[in-house]
Amino acid sequence: MSYRDGASDARSSLLLAGQNQALQLALSGAALEEVLALLVQTAETQSDGAFLGSILLLDEEGKHLRHGAAPSLPAEYNEAIDGIAIGPSVGSCGTAAHFGHAIVVTDIERDPLWAGFKDLALAHGLRACWSTPFLSKEGTVLGTLALYYREPRGPSENDRETVRLIGGTAGLVVENARLHAQLQDLNHRARLAADAGGLGFFTWEIGSDAVSWQNDRPYAIFGIAPSEGPIDAKRFVSEFLHPDDQQAFADAVTQVLENGSRFHFLGRIRQQSTGDIRRVEFTGQLDEAARERGIARVVGIVADRT
Repeated sequence: MSYRDGASDARSSLLLAGQNQALQLALSGAALEEVLALLVQTAETQSDGAFLGSILLLDEEGKHLRHGAAPSLPAEYNEAIDGIAIGPSVGSCGTAAHFGHAIVVTDIERDPLWAGFKDLALAHGLRACWSTPFLSKEGTVLGTLALYYREPRGPSENDRETVRLIGGTAGLVVENARLHAQLQDLNHRARLAADAGGLGFFTWEIGSDAVSWQNDRPYAIFGIAPSEGPIDAKRFVSEFLHPDDQQAFADAVTQVLENGSRFHFLGRIRQQSTGDIRRVEFTGQLDEAARERGIARVVGIVADRT
């Protein structure tokens, strides 16, 4: 193996290590900009200063590019291009996002794609720019990964390898971050709807008797303070459930465990804060994904039917 091959392998290993570190950072819940900045810095470190990296993110409307991460570019430049509209002749990044393929501009001063932005770029010593869009699993553009050079030139083979590796990881991180944000938004709206309808969300792992409540409504239904935390089935039966309804509750649990049927129970409880007898209804379903792992988990709602 030649020295060049050995250097290339070492460089690829360092890029992969940086990718893995970024993915671990994303899984830990770090901010998206922090994860993307790590990817850019990983790419720049392996270039020996040959380029300055930038990641821009296409907004949900698919019309504007927003700042993602560009730790080595001047802050004034990042601020100036944040929010630019994409189009057929909007620099390297705006054009790449518009057409969905890489755009190589070897001389910003002379290339017509940069006519409206060259003064800004040249003022910050940026003379060439190669931008490549990164895509979702469905093939839609999520954003762009750009390499800026301080002299007129095109990308080297090493640069192309860097973009292939880092761009793919950026796409994965951004798509997962957006899916997570969408899920959080759906959960938030579901909780608002449940609160408006007087419904409490619960999750109950029957075997371990671990209970969690996804909103605050159950506390009002049972008449306890949020500081007490969710009540498990053992406490529910011993402290809240009417003695005459305990067998019906046990039968409902047996049904869901033996037959995998819908969990349903309507019975009486004594509300702790008032001492009043209330009629409550539980409706739930076995979580099939948990069931495949041998966990009997019921996800459902509880409502005061008095």
